[in-house]
Amino acid sequence: MEQGAVIDQVLYALKWNGFYQKSRLAIILAAYVTGALHYISVVFIGRSVPHQCRRLLSLNLTIHDESFNVLSNSTDVPYRVSYGQCRIDVKNDTDLIFTTHCREGYEYVEAKMSSFVSEWDLVCEKEYFSDASQTVLAGGYIFGALFMSRFADAYGRKVPYILVSLVFFVVEVVSAFSPTYSFFMVLKFVLGASGACMYQFGHIQLLELMPTSHRALIEKLNSFMWTASMLLLCLVAYLTRDLDWQYTMVILAMFTSYAPFLWWTTDESIRWLCASKRYQEVERIVEKIARINGVDPKTALDVLKENGYSHKDQELNDIGLEVLTDSVPQVTSTVDQQGNNDIKLSKLLINRRFLIVTSIMSSIWFVDALSYDGLLLVSPSLHEDFYLGFVLAVVIEFPATILFCLLINRIGRKKCIAIFHLLAGFFLVVSTVLLQTTISEYIPYHYWISLLLSLLGRLALTTGYSSVLIFVPESFPTSVRNIGFGMTCAVSSSASLLAPYTRTLSRHLPWAPNVCFGVMCIVVPLLVVLLPETRGLELSQTLDDMEKVTQKTTKTQP
Repeated sequence: MEQGAVIDQVLYALKWNGFYQKSRLAIILAAYVTGALHYISVVFIGRSVPHQCRRLLSLNLTIHDESFNVLSNSTDVPYRVSYGQCRIDVKNDTDLIFTTHCREGYEYVEAKMSSFVSEWDLVCEKEYFSDASQTVLAGGYIFGALFMSRFADAYGRKVPYILVSLVFFVVEVVSAFSPTYSFFMVLKFVLGASGACMYQFGHIQLLELMPTSHRALIEKLNSFMWTASMLLLCLVAYLTRDLDWQYTMVILAMFTSYAPFLWWTTDESIRWLCASKRYQEVERIVEKIARINGVDPKTALDVLKENGYSHKDQELNDIGLEVLTDSVPQVTSTVDQQGNNDIKLSKLLINRRFLIVTSIMSSIWFVDALSYDGLLLVSPSLHEDFYLGFVLAVVIEFPATILFCLLINRIGRKKCIAIFHLLAGFFLVVSTVLLQTTISEYIPYHYWISLLLSLLGRLALTTGYSSVLIFVPESFPTSVRNIGFGMTCAVSSSASLLAPYTRTLSRHLPWAPNVCFGVMCIVVPLLVVLLPETRGLELSQTLDDMEKVTQKTTKTQP
């Protein structure tokens, strides 16, 4: 029997929906969601505050070899000085005779410390620095996904997850007290790296905690909790809108203060331990789960023993292998290949199936990350009220999550991804055509129709994105799941390098974001058709298992 099926039997024997699973699920899910609070917090702590050049006390000009202060009432010629957002103009009647930058800094409509943009004057020629903070965060995500995700495959899920959670909590608190923008950017990078790992390690733990037929439950819960976390973020930002932005960051950091207690509230993944042949630890955790859930561990232990996943059987196998090493060297090689999780990256990069899956998944996730983040960052523009505009864009995700929950197991991962990406592309493009072209003159209430279609596009995109998030880790085997998931996550994080500049693009070309995102979404179904469906299949344990699943799926397809 395949290892994935054996572990499923063990989980069912231990009452898979018992108190142990529910408590661990709640703990890791809460950790996953609190990390999400910081992902898009830049919308509030880095928002642009209305401003203008600070008024000058004096402004000396030389005109016709005569120097004088144009702000003085003693001049014979009336000069008008206007203070704009980024420059000061001096006019003589209607003629512009002089212009200069904001020599004395800026005056803000709100308190200077209401945003890090206003605190460090990241406006005018420094405007791109405010968006760069999110780009640096995404760079940290890429680094963490590429170079740190491997630790969870080599050293287990638990310890790396706890370490990155602690780092994330500490860095979030420290970054709130950054003395300079440069130091803040360095901490943003570290925050992104630890946040990427915290998300990946937590997501994988949740996935491996569930039996095959109930894996979709994880993404269902994640979808609801992600939307709830966005609303919680907006609530915290709204309640602290009159305070300095540092207070908002500290409050958000407190939601991650659970990190020191994770050592006592989480356990190692049984799937990873089995793949690593650490059967004694598997038995210990099985007994612990049975004790907490109030069931007899004998059935689960018998399943392990019958299929050779007992530490006593492992000791006998090790003795036998020592005796047979010289005469049957290929046996040892096979065991090492199956039991060793420290697979070299060079071997993965020459594995055709791994490369195909990684490339397609990376492309799909890139499209979703860029489209979702870009639309979310410009969401406050949906309404005159900054906070209400953000809430409108987030609330629409609740019905999207309901759709995802109803359909993901009924029609499968691939159909969900294909159907909802097609709908998202259609709605986003049509909403832009209605609002940005002359055809709007012939359609009554075109603004409200366009707004509705735009929200429906966001709804469809969110549903398709949720399907991708469960499809990606299911497509990789346990031995390299974090590596594969990390590589695709790194590519998706590169989309977040571009997403912050969606706001700039929308100011110059209002039609461009929706059209670009819509066209990319329409391409996704052409890619997903090349991958095997994972609904109802046990998680692959090795690269060989992944190849078998692909071949089996190919044969059954018409």
